[in-house]
Amino acid sequence: MARVLAVCVSSNRQEPKKPVAEARFIEGKGIDGDSHFGISSRQVSLLRYEDIKLAEKEAGFSFPPGSLAENLVVEGLPDQIPLGSRLKIGRDVVLLIIEKGKKPDEPHTYDYRGWCLLPKVGYFLEVVKGGIVKPGDEVVLEGD
Repeated sequence: MARVLAVCVSSNRQEPKKPVAEARFIEGKGIDGDSHFGISSRQVSLLRYEDIKLAEKEAGFSFPPGSLAENLVVEGLPDQIPLGSRLKIGRDVVLLIIEKGKKPDEPHTYDYRGWCLLPKVGYFLEVVKGGIVKPGDEVVLEGD
């Protein structure tokens, strides 16, 4: 079973995100209170816990939740999540996987101690159905 380990937000795009006890996901907009709210189709960013652990081993230090600019840290998802798949989180929230990583020439405005995972192994999602997400929520991968 996959589950949410952390939900993180920031009010400024140039700052690390901070873990919160819960967050409200708004359909078509993103996470209420996050710096990316309502800006683009990349409403939510996600890193797999397993990818963070691999990077920590390589870097030789840990990455606190949100330090890599991710909104969600999820444990137990497969190595590759097909675009067009949906993640159902908790009772209500449904997110659509729209992109993996970023285009090679696209700038990334934030890194943590020189590390940046979202452009390579991160996922970007749209909020299809809103609601509250909190650490511990079950995550179910639904096919496209």
